[in-house]
Amino acid sequence: MSVEASEWRYPPITAGLVAQIGRERVAPHAAECDALARFPHEGVSALAEAGLLALEGAPVTTTDLAMVARTLGRSCGSTAMVWAMHYVQVACVQRHCEDEPRVLELLAKLREGGGVMASVTSEKGIGGDLRRSFTACVTEGETSTVSKDASTISYGAHADAFLITCRRDPDAVASDQVIVVADKSQVTLTPQGTWDPMGMRGTCSPPFLIEATVPSAQVLPVPFSDIAALTMVPLSHILWSGVWLGLAEEALSRATTFLRAKRKTNRADDDRRLALAETPLRLVRNTLASVIDRYDNRNVVSIDADFTVELNDLKLAASTLSIESAQMCLEILGIPGYQERTPFSVARIIRDLYSARLMIANERLVATNSTLLMLNRSH
Repeated sequence: MSVEASEWRYPPITAGLVAQIGRERVAPHAAECDALARFPHEGVSALAEAGLLALEGAPVTTTDLAMVARTLGRSCGSTAMVWAMHYVQVACVQRHCEDEPRVLELLAKLREGGGVMASVTSEKGIGGDLRRSFTACVTEGETSTVSKDASTISYGAHADAFLITCRRDPDAVASDQVIVVADKSQVTLTPQGTWDPMGMRGTCSPPFLIEATVPSAQVLPVPFSDIAALTMVPLSHILWSGVWLGLAEEALSRATTFLRAKRKTNRADDDRRLALAETPLRLVRNTLASVIDRYDNRNVVSIDADFTVELNDLKLAASTLSIESAQMCLEILGIPGYQERTPFSVARIIRDLYSARLMIANERLVATNSTLLMLNRSH
């Protein structure tokens, strides 16, 4: 029997708890996951044990969620990003399934089993354009099928459920999309390539051909355009920014510790570059807090053009200023920061941060903002 959301005992969320998990269960495996480009099983299992994979519907704020992303980011970028992407997918499904029993049962199974939900929004020939699909959902009677050639499926081989975007039906235009929610038992994954990237290696996101056959009740009735605007894009920008901020803050911490150690031996004066590394992060923190406050105060009823620009600005700022800060930290650290196996290494952090501008490409967001600003006659 499935457990209703109201019956689930959600864990208390504190920065101390998340930091402890990060320190004791996540960080010790980060270098190996990066070196081997393997899924961070240990960290994800620890998050499941602590109930941190089952936070949607819990009495937590968006600020709490950003704190989780930011704190985990300091321990392992890949683990933090897996958590953030999983949370976004579950939120999209739970908030927009209109209490469909089959979907609620799937979510309960995922929650009880400590599994993760993967996003299948990319597609060969379209890339990362969320708002278009080639693939169509085909419904016959009470059964729906979808076959999608996805250019990436983050942690696809390790996922227990999938959120698949596609055209509503074979006659629908590319922008008329729906979400198909599938349990892994309803899916066949055929690898279409390998995963050997520069950073975020533990997210394990190669291309797959995914084929799913589900009861038609697992096709969400709400248009994907609404789900993307109200939930997927805002939460992605907020939580991903939290991850990138955490990564950069860890680089700053290592640079600070390094300088303190040098100062104790009277081998260094104050390094003014430390302030130059911190300033970009202060801007990201302030922007993140402002966006979270505005998002929560709107009660996710609508996202207007002005807030869309603000959300995009957050992503643009976090994805560029975080790497700017980490690079300054590398300059402070020198060779100890450049090497892979020192306590002061920021090599993995910098490689992970370079993925930030590619996740929903910055160029696409800049183009969107430019269009919206031209249409806004108040400027």
